[in-house]
Amino acid sequence: MSMIQANRIGIKEVGSTANVPNNDIAKLMYYFKCVCGAIECNMTPQMNRLSNYNNWRYLSADEIRQLIALCYVFSPDVFEDKVFFNSPALCGNSSNKFYEISQVRNQLLAVSSIVIAGQSRRVNKIMVYKRTWMMENFANPILRLVQRYSA
Repeated sequence: MSMIQANRIGIKEVGSTANVPNNDIAKLMYYFKCVCGAIECNMTPQMNRLSNYNNWRYLSADEIRQLIALCYVFSPDVFEDKVFFNSPALCGNSSNKFYEISQVRNQLLAVSSIVIAGQSRRVNKIMVYKRTWMMENFANPILRLVQRYSA
């Protein structure tokens, strides 16, 4: 016996345009801010500091190492096809966009919570992106920063 299920999709574009400085630290901070916008991060003052990408130049070397470690914990492979979706069509003219969703059954299958480092985190929004966004704001910056700040 098969079952056909019809669902309405409630999807609303949210967010604003970000002007991220052309700096690897700032870009990784922006990535972390995007992560914390998509899931419940229980932001501490230090996490707020590490996501304030316009103040990238004020981070110490130890704080940059903390940022790198957090970005490894919150790496894209943890979120891919659950919270982050490579969907150029939904990005339009932007390289990434955020959406609040009430239910998705067609193109995307989002989860309501995700387990990261043994803790369940609520999903607040999904982020769609173009591959260039992930390369420019996570992959390339983290590789260069790890080389520079590894002890």
